[in-house]
Amino acid sequence: MSEELCGLSLREKECLELLAVGLRPANIGVQLQISRRTVESYIESAKLKLNARTRDQAIAIAIQARIIQP
Repeated sequence: MSEELCGLSLREKECLELLAVGLRPANIGVQLQISRRTVESYIESAKLKLNARTRDQAIAIAIQARIIQP
């Protein structure tokens, strides 16, 4: 799956990247200056676009597709 095919937004990618390095949604929200709930919405949207069931699976798919850096 290429980046173009999955259609992740910049914020969805940022949230996945920060999640991948171990940050929690509340901490991601502080760093990106958005609410925890907004972060969770971005993560859920990314999961749908990547056909992932879990956050970990979404991260793995995004890394494998070179959408985000490990």
